Amino acid sequence: MIFEYYSDVKCTKEAAWKLITEIDRRPDWVPFMEKCYFTDFKEGWVGSKYQEKEIFLGIPLNINYEVIEYHPFKKLRSRCLMPPFYPKVDVTVEAFDGYCKCGLIIDVKLGPFALMPKSILKSQVDNLIKPLVNNFNSLLEKENIA
Repeated sequence: MIFEYYSDVKCTKEAAWKLITEIDRRPDWVPFMEKCYFTDFKEGWVGSKYQEKEIFLGIPLNINYEVIEYHPFKKLRSRCLMPPFYPKVDVTVEAFDGYCKCGLIIDVKLGPFALMPKSILKSQVDNLIKPLVNNFNSLLEKENIA
């Protein structure tokens, strides 16, 4: 199932891209994340691995990702190495006059949740993701990068 979140942010694509690629800053805008860091950085990003330390539903998690696609100022695609879901996460940026459109696309195998009604799944994912999208947008605009 694919979950897509897009927003127009009053900033430059360079500013948005900087915040996206400074993975150690992710806890600044992801409410359930305590820390994010590279475990293996590769020149050109593809093949780099990073870990997110999160508290999700009260459970501490170490979630590992691998960068599988990197196009500067356009798209960063990572594959989560967490069974059974293995989501692919795309973060995109598209510049317009005075603002940019930022996208977060999550492509996840539903595994055992495939039997749930899609509307319920979407609602639950929205409740988790929309606050971090709003935080990302607010942080960018607050840092006055328009």
